[in-house]
Amino acid sequence: MVNNNIEEAVFSLIEKYNAPSIFSFRRFKLQHNTDLNNDFRLDPLDAYDLLEKYTIEFNINPLEINFEYYFPDFGDPEAPLTIQLLIDSAKAGRWLGK
Repeated sequence: MVNNNIEEAVFSLIEKYNAPSIFSFRRFKLQHNTDLNNDFRLDPLDAYDLLEKYTIEFNINPLEINFEYYFPDFGDPEAPLTIQLLIDSAKAGRWLGK
């Protein structure tokens, strides 16, 4: 997959979870530095589903992704799960985060 196509495919995958706000009826503006947890406020169950689809589509080993690192049961995440991390990992063909 060409790099621009990878970027578009990652954004397209995330966009499926980008429902309009119940208050403003607008979708969240997705950017490369968008943190899917803190900025986008992705529900952990949706995040798990998204990452599962992501690993299949981009052939990333799901065992390399520590979900609790980005979406802990309690407390703050140890690092942001950004769209750029998903793009970079897809381009590399392996998970580049924790």
